[in-house]
Amino acid sequence: MFGKKKDMMENSVVTSEPLKLTTIAVGTVLKGTVDVDGSLRVDGTIEGEVTCHKTMVLGPQGLIKGNVNSHAAILQGTLKGDIHVKDELVLKAGCDMQGDIYTGKLEVEPKARFNGTCNTVVEESMPQPKPVAQPQQSQGKGK
Repeated sequence: MFGKKKDMMENSVVTSEPLKLTTIAVGTVLKGTVDVDGSLRVDGTIEGEVTCHKTMVLGPQGLIKGNVNSHAAILQGTLKGDIHVKDELVLKAGCDMQGDIYTGKLEVEPKARFNGTCNTVVEESMPQPKPVAQPQQSQGKGK
């Protein structure tokens, strides 16, 4: 009775997804398109387009010159370009954002700088409202 559970635990194999984190260190300069399957932390410089399929963190010394697409993002450094975030964008104190924002949720801390427009977008998975049907008018001849 008690031995079965112990035997089952010994025979099971525990597997976990390896942490997918790409880090661009201070002093590193990348030029071109960056596409990251997991999460991304930028403390160096990227000159070009950035796509991150999880969370992107732009550290206090980080600089991105180009547009960013990400699932979620936290900005502490400087971004010169537009940013498209599916979930939540956080602009931390000390952040300098120069470009347009397209996001589902936005959090701006005091002392964060932002120059551009902000557009709140609805997630693509949410159903769009359907237009109200208009009654049709008959085209018959009058008497």
